[in-house]
Amino acid sequence: MIADEPCYDLGELAGANWHVHGFYSGCEEMTLPNLVADAEAAGLHTLAVTDHHGVAAEPEDIDGFVSALREEFKGIETNVRFLFGGELSSIAPGVFIDSLETNARMDYRLYATTHYHLGLWGQPEDRSPRGYAKHALATVRALIPTGRADCIAHPFQMDTKASAAVTDRELAEVLELGKKHGVAWGINTQWVCSDPDFSRRLWGMGREIGVTFRMGTDAHERRHIDPKPFLPALHALFDDA
Repeated sequence: MIADEPCYDLGELAGANWHVHGFYSGCEEMTLPNLVADAEAAGLHTLAVTDHHGVAAEPEDIDGFVSALREEFKGIETNVRFLFGGELSSIAPGVFIDSLETNARMDYRLYATTHYHLGLWGQPEDRSPRGYAKHALATVRALIPTGRADCIAHPFQMDTKASAAVTDRELAEVLELGKKHGVAWGINTQWVCSDPDFSRRLWGMGREIGVTFRMGTDAHERRHIDPKPFLPALHALFDDA
């Protein structure tokens, strides 16, 4: 578990990037030396490498990726804290792609719960917006108490009609559950502005409840390693939430 105090200063949150895809996510320019150089240039204190796991027909070798990165990192000197983990997958309520053994070897466990566009993802019987909202809520409710997750990636990133179908009471319930079990919520800088209404609800309600947020750019390119260029858009979205 990655313990930290809740923070609602967007500038401070932008001092870390908790969602970065590296070379093993098929991003050729995202080598570890490049990630280190760019994190240092951006003045980041923390960077989490969260390569994909379980988004293809056969789960990627996340254990091998993490082991290789840790071995390479031994020869690198930097003041930036690097965490080697994965963007893991909960594809339906109580259904996880990663084993408990793999999960325990991660420095950081970031979970995607709404990649409904992927063929392996569980789909609700009811394909209406409300049906997807209920399925996504059930998936998150089942995940949080297990201790498997440090953070939920791009929470409830779905069709905007589906995210709107999550009621305030339901959202407050899962945010409270995350707080109880020490699970943070991702502020995905490349997603929140595409669903502004839900994002403002998540941020405003999360602040009231006292949850932990972690900023991540979902970077697949070097130009997105630094979260700070996203701050003007985030301030415009959240300052009055």
